[in-house]
Amino acid sequence: MKIAQQIVGVNQRLGNTAVPNMQGTTRYIYDGVASAASTNQTLTFFQGVSTRTFPQTNINNNRFEVGESLAIQGITFFARETTITALSNNLTASLLAGTLQFNNTLTLNFFIGNQRVIKDLDLNYSRFVVGETKTQNVINNTLILETPIVIPPQIEFYATLRITSTVATEADRTIYLGLFGQGTLLNTKSTF
Repeated sequence: MKIAQQIVGVNQRLGNTAVPNMQGTTRYIYDGVASAASTNQTLTFFQGVSTRTFPQTNINNNRFEVGESLAIQGITFFARETTITALSNNLTASLLAGTLQFNNTLTLNFFIGNQRVIKDLDLNYSRFVVGETKTQNVINNTLILETPIVIPPQIEFYATLRITSTVATEADRTIYLGLFGQGTLLNTKSTF
């Protein structure tokens, strides 16, 4: 099934039959949450997003407006050190004070309308490319989903990231979660 068909199908099952007339688009949304100096913590992304401003987030609410939807094709992670504003696309290493260690666990859960659609996904799943070994110190910060997940309009969504490690994370880091894929925007005239 094509992604556009999946977006239309999910919306039609919810009674939203106007989606085929909406403007198609590509979207990337993200939200950043400050981490604590801890060996065990859970960060919640997109909840309370209305209290944060750009560049900590690029959306105003954790639900899309009428006519908007997103088929999540991939998830990205990155970290920013608040004291030096440096970006790091090596999330696992930056969560461990810049030291690459393999004794940590990053577990992702994603919810749409209080229904869990990603359950306890260990991010080590996306950590290595075929043929790599742990000794190569390569970490991938993008997870491409094998099945796109559709966020329909007007339904709240949020994600949790559970961080468990034997090394405390640094307190001056903001961890970002980004979602990207095909979507729709409200179109009151015609599509382009």
